[in-house]
Amino acid sequence: MTSNLDDVSKSFSSKVRDELLSRLCSYHWSASAALTALAAFAVVALKDRDVRPLVMRVSRLETASLISSLVNDNGLGRAKIQNLGKRDQQIEIDLNGREWELFNFDFYAIVQTKPQSDWWLILAPLFLAAGSMADPAKRIYHLEIVPVSAEMNEQLYELLQILELPFRKTGKKGRSSVYLSSGDDIADFLRLSGAHLALLRFEEIRSELELLGTVQRQVNFDEANIERMTNAVERQIESIKLIDETVGLDSLPLHLAQTAQLRLQYPELSLVDLGELMSPPIGKSGMNHRMRRLRLLADKIIESREQR
Repeated sequence: MTSNLDDVSKSFSSKVRDELLSRLCSYHWSASAALTALAAFAVVALKDRDVRPLVMRVSRLETASLISSLVNDNGLGRAKIQNLGKRDQQIEIDLNGREWELFNFDFYAIVQTKPQSDWWLILAPLFLAAGSMADPAKRIYHLEIVPVSAEMNEQLYELLQILELPFRKTGKKGRSSVYLSSGDDIADFLRLSGAHLALLRFEEIRSELELLGTVQRQVNFDEANIERMTNAVERQIESIKLIDETVGLDSLPLHLAQTAQLRLQYPELSLVDLGELMSPPIGKSGMNHRMRRLRLLADKIIESREQR
């Protein structure tokens, strides 16, 4: 069977939402209990018991459709969806005067009386109502919750602190929100919210990116080493050619002349490999010492030219 996480046409955030929707729909809650949990994070307006309809706002059509179905298909009342733009959906709900019953969802009772494995009863509706997540494959770790009001944002922030989830508050472009920007923290949220398939895919992507990063760092390191070696060899050859053109390599001590000639003959070799061709062979430090002597001799030739 193919997971919705394999659907390349959907964003990662939508796939998380689909999984949470599926889990919420299959849970043994009554329709009114599920609606109450979602309403806790999505209610925009209900001023008093005489004002109807109740207005809810969520970030995606899938969630709005679930809310509408919970109301219309279970005889709770009437719900109508209104598209507010690219993301936001508004649902007008008439529960025949029972709208206030939606405010009986007790977050703190769940936190205090239920194990951590049941915290998804809070976090899944929260993400469905107001959450979004960047695609981790784009090397961006960002999960954000945008409540319907600044007041709700403060209450939500306090609740998340009780759950020991390290969300941060922000207020950009006139909207308040809380967010996570650490891969480990986002993984914890997915686990606690019950999005287990999304969590597995998230960790798989993170591992792939970490491996790619390690490989890229090694490639960069190797390329930098090659560039340094190439530059060093070019400087060595310049010095040797200058000596040859002025005083001649034959004027050098035998071991330096041999070093210079081998470098000209094998510009592609490292000092280690070049040292093995010497007679007798010498190590890298010995070759470094000889190259420095050749460089100093070339510098003296340049200096004497400038003084003329």
